[in-house]
Amino acid sequence: MKNTIEFFKPSIQDNTKQYIEDVLTFSDNRKVEKLENSFRNFIGCKHALATNSGTSALHLAMCALDFKRGDKVICSINVFPSVPQSVRHFDAEPIFVDIESKNYNIDLVKLEQALEKNQSKKLKAIIINHMAGHVLDLEKVYALAKQYNVKVIEDASNAMGAEYKGKYIGNTGADITIFSFAPHLCNSLTSGGMLVTENDTTYARAQLLGFHGMKGRECDEFGNINYIYDVVDIGWKYDLDQLEAAYCLADFEALKKTIKRRQAIATKYTELLADIRHVKLPTLDEKSIATQYIVEIDKNRDHFVNELKKEGVKISVHYMPLHLTEYYKQKYSMKVFDYSVALGCFQRVMSLPIYASLTDEEVIRVCDAVKKVANAHI
Repeated sequence: MKNTIEFFKPSIQDNTKQYIEDVLTFSDNRKVEKLENSFRNFIGCKHALATNSGTSALHLAMCALDFKRGDKVICSINVFPSVPQSVRHFDAEPIFVDIESKNYNIDLVKLEQALEKNQSKKLKAIIINHMAGHVLDLEKVYALAKQYNVKVIEDASNAMGAEYKGKYIGNTGADITIFSFAPHLCNSLTSGGMLVTENDTTYARAQLLGFHGMKGRECDEFGNINYIYDVVDIGWKYDLDQLEAAYCLADFEALKKTIKRRQAIATKYTELLADIRHVKLPTLDEKSIATQYIVEIDKNRDHFVNELKKEGVKISVHYMPLHLTEYYKQKYSMKVFDYSVALGCFQRVMSLPIYASLTDEEVIRVCDAVKKVANAHI
């Protein structure tokens, strides 16, 4: 049996060990600051705040925007649970919207309908995500946000390095954009997130609440806090540590190289899997950063997946629609066909392995496995 091709594996960059060694030997304990500066300079944003995870960044964004009990927040039904969970922790209410079937992003026509239906003082924000790095029509989103007087939070966990009309995501007009350095992993080598904003007040609020609501604190190079400080609000401990920052910094510095490799893999998949039975390939343009390569199986997707596993190829699904999960189904009395597009897509889609350390030989093995299963598929 050949070695299994994992759905995702983290990369170790040439300078990763050196950056970690810098922290362990106390020769450079400014990795968090360097990561924030590098991120800000790359994106072109005014403020960047590192956090210990993308979920922390998302929750901190909502804290900074002062969400309260009973507030309403609109989001896609096709997102990772961290999005509505962060909303629910304020005892606020997520308003779910179905997706469009091409790129699996929130349907903007239905988004406008949801804004019209739910407009009130309690309607506070739209949370959007960019599935597989496919960027939404942001001009339309921002125009709707202005029309209905709501904030825009962009969950760019799958869009780090993506561009929209010549600007990087995070510098296109959202009130807050959040990123994750480990969007695929539940037990990663490291974790980390980033919150970016142009607003001085929002940044100051996020910075305050991200470390225990503590004002006037100063830390030395070993992390010791000065003994005189003030606590002015209820906060959290969402700061990123130096070791994780060292790993994330090395990874971030390799972002363009990583994207280029994913693009090459996506191109290879598209070439080798063209015109095979039962499998519909994604439409990717030259700007796509290919954070996922999502294909559709015309029938019996689960059997197809199981057969691929027998061939030593692991896949994933992005994502299970939230109305199919127990908590949200029960909490909001949602029926299985309430979000018919998301349901249909979920029954067909699967994501093939695509990451920088995937070799050309492994890409060919994945394609050979897909072809073999497709030819035998009924």
